[in-house]
Amino acid sequence: MPFRRETHITRLIVFAGLPASGKSTIAREAARRTGAFWLRIDSMDRAIWASGTAPVDLQDWTYRAAQAVAEDNLRLGRDVIGDCVNDWTVAREGWQQVGLRAGAEVFWVEIVCADPAEHRRRVETRVSDIPGHALPGWDEVIARTYHPWDRDHLTIDTSARSVSDCVELLLTALQTE
Repeated sequence: MPFRRETHITRLIVFAGLPASGKSTIAREAARRTGAFWLRIDSMDRAIWASGTAPVDLQDWTYRAAQAVAEDNLRLGRDVIGDCVNDWTVAREGWQQVGLRAGAEVFWVEIVCADPAEHRRRVETRVSDIPGHALPGWDEVIARTYHPWDRDHLTIDTSARSVSDCVELLLTALQTE
């Protein structure tokens, strides 16, 4: 059953964090448990590249498409989870504007793996669950430019927590908002 408060305000729950931090795993489980509409940028990227006509660098194409679909669903009264790296301020601002236009509450969740050895192990051992999707290597992950946060957000460190514990932290934070 979807997570609902007595007076439901539509929510845009936006995940951010480096690859292999646990974003998609937590976002997927949160969507399953709450009934929120899940938008996963990696799945959308793969679908666009499968056309055979898209460039290697999609720039902001997928974010813009995901944000348009998010806005449509928010306007229908559906909660939406945006699952993407969101490493740049401009990307975060795009999601924020979607929430504002749709009259939704925007809730930010940064997923981190604060243990560098564990994070590297995850990067080097994970297997993509998206057919044909190439995962970044450790050097690519640590080379990313990750802009500092300029807005309130919940940070969840996955390095020593189970997926279930991380989802419970998120759901508890959503209930107290």
